[in-house]
Amino acid sequence: MSDSYVEEFLPFKSDPDLLEEYVNPDGGIRMGKIFENLDLLAAIIAYKHCGNGKEDVSDMTIVTASVDRLDLIKPLSICDIRLNGHISYAGYSSMEVLIKMEALQDGVFQKLKTNPETKVQGETLMIARFIMVARDPYTNRSIQINPLQLENDYQKKLFQIAEEQKVKKNASAAAALTILPPTEEEKLLIHNCYLEYSKYDKKEKPDHIIRMDETVMESVTFMQPQNRNIYGFVFGGYLMKLAFELAVANASVFMRSRPKFTALDEISFRKPVPIGSILCMSSQIVYAPGSPHKSFQVSVTADVLDIERGKRDTTNVFHFTFICDNPAMEVRRVVPKTYDELMKYVEGRRRREVGLKLRGLYNEASKGN
Repeated sequence: MSDSYVEEFLPFKSDPDLLEEYVNPDGGIRMGKIFENLDLLAAIIAYKHCGNGKEDVSDMTIVTASVDRLDLIKPLSICDIRLNGHISYAGYSSMEVLIKMEALQDGVFQKLKTNPETKVQGETLMIARFIMVARDPYTNRSIQINPLQLENDYQKKLFQIAEEQKVKKNASAAAALTILPPTEEEKLLIHNCYLEYSKYDKKEKPDHIIRMDETVMESVTFMQPQNRNIYGFVFGGYLMKLAFELAVANASVFMRSRPKFTALDEISFRKPVPIGSILCMSSQIVYAPGSPHKSFQVSVTADVLDIERGKRDTTNVFHFTFICDNPAMEVRRVVPKTYDELMKYVEGRRRREVGLKLRGLYNEASKGN
């Protein structure tokens, strides 16, 4: 596992020019640009594991299949950042890349520049899990990758978590709302949502209630060659950035204030996005239980517009979790109406519960490292 270890630095505090490239209007760091760095680092780690020390890995193609989870553990401030990661699970052709973003204390980056072998433990700010897949560049079929050797209890724990999550992911897919009906508990939730919507259907609703169909926000972007990957398609990290920044805009309007990002849920890269295509993104607040809860979920669907046929082809669906950190502010409750909206609401609730459990698992595993 340690053979695949790679680290990169973003010294925002030590390098004002670099900070200028990442700074947002509030003086903080643009999280969307961090996503681009994470996706690139995940690919580098995957190639290092599969290359087995070889510089030439032209006999295989490695693509990002999904981002299973990304959790912001602590707020991101202006400091020197270290991104580091390694393979935490390897199957026949797929692998999980576990990446941490750490904050370094003042002066540590300069020491590492002069002595890279210095062992420094940073403060963990973010944990991300990328699923990468190796394919034959000529047939596009899955090809076998190197097995993973586990060296200590911490690595065994990470491997176990990844295995368990893979099983749970398959189980969740089998029980998806597109396949099976909601559970009895969820049916009761749906009925309660219907009753609540019915109360405000023909009269003015209170200020703390908003209908789900009132939370839609969209964007349209022309895909430029500057954002292509080595295979000639749009870089996955760039798509993550576009989706995130649309989600932030929507969340800001919904909250009537700046939200705090806490997590990115599963993203599946269903189809590549061609250079020169028109990408339409649609975001919506899909789950917001309201007071006393402070968190809510924003879903972003990315479609490639076929201008000749006049049709849309969905390539990605993103799920972001935000939170209001102002104790005096009340987060509005989203009320769904149609069956489609109700399914989005139930799915958002499921994702929130799974995310909270997984966040706890990685926090527990990190204690033993």
